[in-house]
Amino acid sequence: MPPTAGWMPLRDAGRGTRRRSLEAFNWSAILRSVFDTLCGGTTFVFVGFALSLGIAREKIGLITLITSLACLLQIVAVMLLGVIEDKKRFIMRVALAEPLIMMAAVLALPFLPPWLRVLALLTAVFAAAACLQLTRPLLDNWVSCTIPAGVRGRYLGRRFQLLSGVTIVCTLAAGFIAERIDKQDSFGLGCVLAAGGVFGFLSVLVLRHATMPALSAEARASWADVRQILHQRAFRRYLYAFAIYNLPFLFACPYYQVFHLTVLHMPESLIATTMIGYLLTKLFVTRWCGRLHDRWGSRRLILRAGAIYTVFFLMYPLAGTERAWMILVAWALVGAADAAWNVSVTAVLYGVIPETRARPAYFAFASLLNSGLCGLGALAAIPVLGFMSGWAWKLGPFRFGQFHFFYAMCTVLMIPALFGACYLPGRRGEERQAPPA
Repeated sequence: MPPTAGWMPLRDAGRGTRRRSLEAFNWSAILRSVFDTLCGGTTFVFVGFALSLGIAREKIGLITLITSLACLLQIVAVMLLGVIEDKKRFIMRVALAEPLIMMAAVLALPFLPPWLRVLALLTAVFAAAACLQLTRPLLDNWVSCTIPAGVRGRYLGRRFQLLSGVTIVCTLAAGFIAERIDKQDSFGLGCVLAAGGVFGFLSVLVLRHATMPALSAEARASWADVRQILHQRAFRRYLYAFAIYNLPFLFACPYYQVFHLTVLHMPESLIATTMIGYLLTKLFVTRWCGRLHDRWGSRRLILRAGAIYTVFFLMYPLAGTERAWMILVAWALVGAADAAWNVSVTAVLYGVIPETRARPAYFAFASLLNSGLCGLGALAAIPVLGFMSGWAWKLGPFRFGQFHFFYAMCTVLMIPALFGACYLPGRRGEERQAPPA
């Protein structure tokens, strides 16, 4: 295949070509959502699998940390842009390795000696994540160059709405199946994860039908480009907003399912029901959030979502085994906030990056910030939870333990963090941002 195969200048691509590419991206995202729902490092299936292998519940954050470390390979991907002639072929070949590594690992790990399982799991997680991270800057740039700028909010709203519907079905099936597998049956849980890996493999194959625009196919970057990244004011403000707003989530996210499984002792079917309530909310409001984003701008929308996030975190310290319903309510509410966040932040990121051949470097930097912060948060949470391990307090019907105090801390952090949204552009600012450089 010649280096130019599989791409064309976007201005020369007809509406039919663009439409086929967007459809391919949608199918890829649908199949990927099944893979992520089952095999993501913080899902109840994967967490249950890790616990069955012998990882202490306080150390589940190591999985997030290992995944975050793999993000450093995005720097390698950016520096290789000038060497990779056929970027579409590179994306597909490397991306296919991720689900294959995961499938092989989850099926083999239960048969390893107990002392070797945890190390082998973390190694496999890193290897699979490395394949993902090597392709992320190029794939994100490919998608962003294909979506028409004038309809980003509406397109992303419809796309996230579609993904919510698919994830509902997948979560329901995963909860039904996982609950019927013994919690110590590592191989049974591994088979469920391997089935998810098949969908991850298919999510890459469908990208064959997408056309790569010239701006993406001709991407190049140098150290000089990397140094210029932080000189883009709009991009720099996006990074500030992202880092500040996400502060409490950096601690909280790796431990949701640990709290559900080991503190509240929720059966997998109830956890799946909780996730379905969350996804139904996203399904119904995501498209509306896309329209609100185009009308209001990101700042106004995300500031309002912050109130929901604060209530969401507050539900966790108040929950108990007899009040598990509070978790269902919390996740149903936070679905609306996540819908607003996903649409707004994705649209802002696509908009603040200037139209140069170095665009993948910007995506890599944003992803590095995200993964780096997640890794640091997961690492910091381990000693924090260790420090809180002996904490216990009873107040009327409420019993507070280690994880209750942990999520109370996250609630307090959310209040000042939500004002990080002030760094996001308003509607007029989004119309002016990211001129071609």
